[in-house]
Amino acid sequence: MFIFKVAIIFALNVQLVWSADGCKIENTDTLFSKLKENHPQIQYNQSLEKAKSEDLNIAAKYLNPEVDIEYAKGKSIEGDSRTTSLSLSFPLEVGGKRSAKKEVASASTEMTREFLRNNSEQAFIEVVLKSYRLRQINELLPIYKEAKDSLNKILMVKNKRKTLSPEEEVEKETLSLATNDYRLKISKLTSDREKFIKEISLALGDSCTFVISSLPGELDFSKVDLPKGNLEQAAVIKQASQEVLLAKAQGDLESAKTFSNISIGPKVEIEKIAGRSFKTYGLSLSMDLPIFNLNSSSKSKRLKEYRAALLNQQHIKRHTSIELESQLEKLNSLRLTLESIATKEQLERKHLKIEKLFSRGIISTAMIIESHRQLIEFANTRNEFELSAVESIWKIRKIHGKVF
Repeated sequence: MFIFKVAIIFALNVQLVWSADGCKIENTDTLFSKLKENHPQIQYNQSLEKAKSEDLNIAAKYLNPEVDIEYAKGKSIEGDSRTTSLSLSFPLEVGGKRSAKKEVASASTEMTREFLRNNSEQAFIEVVLKSYRLRQINELLPIYKEAKDSLNKILMVKNKRKTLSPEEEVEKETLSLATNDYRLKISKLTSDREKFIKEISLALGDSCTFVISSLPGELDFSKVDLPKGNLEQAAVIKQASQEVLLAKAQGDLESAKTFSNISIGPKVEIEKIAGRSFKTYGLSLSMDLPIFNLNSSSKSKRLKEYRAALLNQQHIKRHTSIELESQLEKLNSLRLTLESIATKEQLERKHLKIEKLFSRGIISTAMIIESHRQLIEFANTRNEFELSAVESIWKIRKIHGKVF
């Protein structure tokens, strides 16, 4: 009977809330696939990644040649004098600067890519947890409504009585408080339900809608496939490794800056004096003299940053390893607990048994109030444990770099 009520409410929800034209998602695999594809945060991160990758092309570019033109006019003993000088200089980056700049751009791009991947993975996990919670709310709402209606029926009977004993007066007030409490909780759950529907719909994009059957079902540990192996594919570890490479590349670049760039090219000078013209051809060469500044402070700074990046990399690896162990222990504990307590089917059978006993007048009003409270509290606790287990599973996948 209770399951039938739930089925009716679910069917109504499908028709009234999520019926729409266009992309209609009807299973969990498609739901998760579309979330990965259409999530605004993931799309934004992908756009940033593409923009950042242009740094590689920028670093590989050669410096533009420089043109220097000089013109002078005056008088000399021999007559009017005009001098025009033209030089074309080609800048040459010496000391390995161009190669170092490419290494900096490459490491920076990869570090940004891993940062954005970590951000995208977190955004995806958050919306996955919301989809689980939405399914739980849809299961909880009928339980709360059934409990409220059951207590309300008893309250209506007592309200019809003209006289009540002191004990019945207390029961009446208790029933009133309990039904009002259920109304408030139903209102809160309904509000949360609408919020999660909107947030998941936003993550799916404008063209897609989903139905209840597409929400992930109850967690089945027998079907959970956890990744194994080293942790080098974790986004945070790869990001820390790229940070080390970036710091090293920046240090190499600062060392290369010790050598001054050279500008070299042809030079032509035309001089006209008293109607006579003289042309001079030569070679122009210019460079900074590394006398007052050998870039030692910048090199020292980059060396310290490199050492800091190495320390951070070691810390990230240790922290990630500890986090993995913690999540595995937590998941195992939750699994043992969830597998040892009553299932939803067993809970439903207990609920129906209590309802039958109450309808026969065997259970007191106080007991029926307490039984409903215990059943709802148990359902909430079970949902909380399930959500924690799901979160641990996805965090373990994230640590192994297997979210996507």
